[in-house]
Amino acid sequence: MTIEDATSVRELVFALLAPRAAGGPRRAAKVLLQSGRRSLEELVSELPYEEQAAAAERADRLLSQGVGVLFCDDPAYPDRLRRAPGAPPVLYHLGPIELLSRSSIGVCGSRNASEAGLRAARACGEDAAGLGVVVVSGYAKGVDTEAHTAALTAGGGTVAVLAEGILDFRLKQAYRELPDEALQQLLVISQFPPQQRWSAGAAMTRNQVIVGLGDAVVAVEAGETGGTLRAGEAALQCGKRLWVLGFPGEDPPGNQALLAAGGTRIAGRTALRTELRDLLRGPHSPSLFD
Repeated sequence: MTIEDATSVRELVFALLAPRAAGGPRRAAKVLLQSGRRSLEELVSELPYEEQAAAAERADRLLSQGVGVLFCDDPAYPDRLRRAPGAPPVLYHLGPIELLSRSSIGVCGSRNASEAGLRAARACGEDAAGLGVVVVSGYAKGVDTEAHTAALTAGGGTVAVLAEGILDFRLKQAYRELPDEALQQLLVISQFPPQQRWSAGAAMTRNQVIVGLGDAVVAVEAGETGGTLRAGEAALQCGKRLWVLGFPGEDPPGNQALLAAGGTRIAGRTALRTELRDLLRGPHSPSLFD
């Protein structure tokens, strides 16, 4: 084992044990940012030997699979996420971590989107990639998959934010059909313990990271309730630009609610590209398919 590997193992062990030692993820993030890493390391060192040994075994497994870890006190941790409510203390990652430093949009939408919604999601992925904007989404079927794969096919980068631990990550069929060169621009991240299974609650929590990582958030097709509606509301609450896609005829009920709450309606791809270019010009303010 090299010195670099040993350091990575230590970091992974620390990541695995820090939330437990601090009394939860939010407490761990608070200790890291307010008291410093040394304080949290002291808490970890007080855990029973058996827990530390088990964490070392899991760390070896993670390292063998190419998994890295990024702490919220690291300069590489995106500042826009660090400032977001509920920012996780640790991100486990697999793939090109430098994508987190680029301009990005969070894309949210239904797992069971209409054909119009799926076309709109593909347009988001394509147009963002064409302008060098990273697509951040949730790696679910429907809107997420269309946005991710469209961005990769168009030569762009995309971040898949998991609602489970990173050891549960498997490349889905839609992605296996893409060339290897495209998949090199797929970054997979998870805030959860590596062995944690998917749950509806974790999916809702995951959406906070999608919102936190995006310079803007795109609501593709939202229902009257559910994760997309909640993500859009969260974006507005923390002052993010929220772009709500317009549909031919009547907009979906969740989209109507988000527009009423203050989102900006995007009536076509020209409007989307205009907003993306404005995003790249820098901060100021918040508009899919032709």
